[in-house]
Amino acid sequence: MIIGFGLAAFSAIANDSIQTLGTFLSSNSKRPWWLLWIWISGIMFFTIMYGWSINECDPAFGRLAAGDKNIPHPLDVNVNFSWIYIIPPLVLVCLTKSGIPVSTTVLLLTSFSGILAHQTGGDISATAIFLKMMEKSVVGYLLAFIIGLVLFNFILFKIERKVLKQSLLNENSFNWTIFQWLSTGFLWSMWLIQDLANIFVYLPRQLSFTHMLLALTSMVLLQGYIIKTKGGKIQKIVTSKTNTINVRSASLIDFSYGLILLFFKFDYIPVWFSTMGWDIPWPANMPMSTTWVFLGLIAGREIGIAINLRHRNKKEVTRLVLSDLGKATIGAAVAILIALLLPLIPLKFF
Repeated sequence: MIIGFGLAAFSAIANDSIQTLGTFLSSNSKRPWWLLWIWISGIMFFTIMYGWSINECDPAFGRLAAGDKNIPHPLDVNVNFSWIYIIPPLVLVCLTKSGIPVSTTVLLLTSFSGILAHQTGGDISATAIFLKMMEKSVVGYLLAFIIGLVLFNFILFKIERKVLKQSLLNENSFNWTIFQWLSTGFLWSMWLIQDLANIFVYLPRQLSFTHMLLALTSMVLLQGYIIKTKGGKIQKIVTSKTNTINVRSASLIDFSYGLILLFFKFDYIPVWFSTMGWDIPWPANMPMSTTWVFLGLIAGREIGIAINLRHRNKKEVTRLVLSDLGKATIGAAVAILIALLLPLIPLKFF
């Protein structure tokens, strides 16, 4: 259980670092790594402790108890916590080291629920939870793509044009630097609220204060390693995009993405669409793939900037967007196979 938590914490944060800390790390590459670590870890500490205090000692913000799609802990249903639960985060570590973005939500949560269902004699395919997650994730990708396209095509392209023409790489503008650190902190807290379920699924649903501090300490240490290694190979997904090492562009991406996650956190999307008479698949409190939401945002952004600035031809932009989407699709396919096939392995081998 402890090993599973450690692997899940490292793999989930490392794989999703491109969407939460990618632009922050790239635009602050010349600053001491420990300074970035203190800021990011401080926000993580207060966000998790806040969630733990207001959710009856549940640090996952209730994401593991979404109505009839809840995911209990094995100890709560009197089954053994076997080594088979360790395989999904191990696979995620390997995919992350290969630079492939993966839906950590699909891989970790669906696999976990499928194995648990197999142990308790339930539906081992766990298709109900998987389909709900993917429905919400696909809607999230499309909405983020549209927002990125509109925002950077009609509103923010002038800032991107100035950055591109003047080549203001990592310029130490005090106001923009402050805004970037604040926007990154905001985004980081929103991501934690959405994806902490992927990590804490391996621990009991209610944690004592001592156990909570021990879990947080291990996460802070893992975060330090990730920041010191500058995010690893998967960071190339961010650095290959236009102006992402500039503090202005990085700030705009972080703030835009944080707002999108905020809307998803409070489930404003179905309310918004219902006012227009549209009914969309959006299960309340259900975990979703924030990776797909981020890829949708930066894809829409890249196309929106290219339409105005014409700094890249259509072929190059298309290649970038499809390359990211292709990697994410491969990661999703692997996640689905692991999640659906792993529960079929006889538990006697573990």
